[in-house]
Amino acid sequence: MLCILMAASYRGRQRGPLPRLFACALPVFGLLAGDPPADQIFVGFIADTECGPDHAPMRAKGNMGKNDKECTLKCVAKGATFQLDDQELPRPFAGEKVRIAGRIEGDTILVRSIARAGS
Repeated sequence: MLCILMAASYRGRQRGPLPRLFACALPVFGLLAGDPPADQIFVGFIADTECGPDHAPMRAKGNMGKNDKECTLKCVAKGATFQLDDQELPRPFAGEKVRIAGRIEGDTILVRSIARAGS
């Protein structure tokens, strides 16, 4: 509808076909693109896909570190992942409470920023 109205507004003017084409195409492309989703704030602990939030069973097996941070890093070294799009950014925060700005896509958080969260 918008495209037809834009093209009709050029009728009767002394312009070539290109302005009509662009007047019609640009609003359509703008409608299709839309605004990107806004960031959300997520507060939680950096864990791995092997242990999830509870590292005690894995640490009880032995050789998985003495705390959540060491266990998380060992699990990731053995092939587990963080449920985040960036696998390097969360490493310094392994096992810690963080505040992540980003958005969810499927079952993964797309991280824009990450910082330690207050207690």
